[in-house]
Amino acid sequence: MLILATCQGLLFSINTAFAMVSGLVGATLASDPSLATVPLGLFITGAALSTYPASLLMGRIGRRLGFLIGAAVGFYGGVLGAWSVAVGSFELLCFTGLFMGIYFAFGQYYRFAIADVASGPLKHHAVSIVLAGGVFSGVLGPYSADWSRDLLAPQIFMGTYATVSALAYLKFLLLTFIDIPAPPKAARRQTGRPLGEIVRQPRFVVAAIAGMVSWAAMNQLMMGAPIAMHICSLPFSDAAFVMQWHNFAMFLPGFVAGALINRYGVYNMMLWGALMMFGSVAAVVTGIDLWNFWWGGFLVGTGWCFLFVSATILVTECCTVEEQSKTQGFNDFLVFFAQAAGTFLSGILIYQVGWASVGYTLLPVILLTVVATTWLAFREGTLAPEVR
Repeated sequence: MLILATCQGLLFSINTAFAMVSGLVGATLASDPSLATVPLGLFITGAALSTYPASLLMGRIGRRLGFLIGAAVGFYGGVLGAWSVAVGSFELLCFTGLFMGIYFAFGQYYRFAIADVASGPLKHHAVSIVLAGGVFSGVLGPYSADWSRDLLAPQIFMGTYATVSALAYLKFLLLTFIDIPAPPKAARRQTGRPLGEIVRQPRFVVAAIAGMVSWAAMNQLMMGAPIAMHICSLPFSDAAFVMQWHNFAMFLPGFVAGALINRYGVYNMMLWGALMMFGSVAAVVTGIDLWNFWWGGFLVGTGWCFLFVSATILVTECCTVEEQSKTQGFNDFLVFFAQAAGTFLSGILIYQVGWASVGYTLLPVILLTVVATTWLAFREGTLAPEVR
């Protein structure tokens, strides 16, 4: 669990550093500044396209080897990013984003890996603790981006991509120590129910909605925040500060999320997460000062944690062992699709409408999450706290 939690932290440290600089580099290299978040959108698109194959591959070769492949892809993705800055190529930066998406797709399964070997109430704690391992990305991600931006001057941010490679290599070394056995041959031959039957379950539908909205809202706000802060003439160090606390908010609640779910029920925690998302939108649309960005990032991070941990637990309860690969893969495909949509939309909204529109457009999907969760909770009669 400790290694997976540490790798989770490195995963999001790399993601944070990559996201903080790629939008700014994209705005510099692109012919039209509104295309600034295209490399980030392709980052999520690459994850969406590869997440289902990655899940199926790990179902055959095991989690350990799959995670090592993902870390190796992250290393070479950092090299490509540094190269794109060196040659001043927006097209190569876009390809780098697509390539890094493969790395992210494999890393997204750390949370499912621990769920594979835990059961009962312990599973809730295990999933939340692994996700909480990302807490140190609140320091490492923004700090590494800020510290390395001039490391290879005069090429601004080239050093950040080199740092991405170094962190991915460190993660590769750590993953060589994990011991998650490959699935037995008998389990690989069994497929369980058809995927269509699994995903029609009300629990899966609501879990997918919660997962998609949590990531879409978080990406739409935080992929665009460094760009919006730059436009508002706030220094890059302020953007690093906002991203630092955003990451803390994403992962610190993970240390108690499992216990809270056991105590109050998964649906109540999903509703609390949606409430935090509404608070984030309120912060975004009411001003462009540093503290508006800070509260927006902090609240969307907390809401993401409660929604995503709860959605992950629901997904694991919708399938049997032999159905895990296809169910988890399809779920993460939907999640990444939503992330990509939010990321692409962010840059367009910022440059063509304004920063506040990034928040306003999230209101309908957050409301959808509330309605779907409440409906399922009343349907199952589990809206009251669950004491276990």
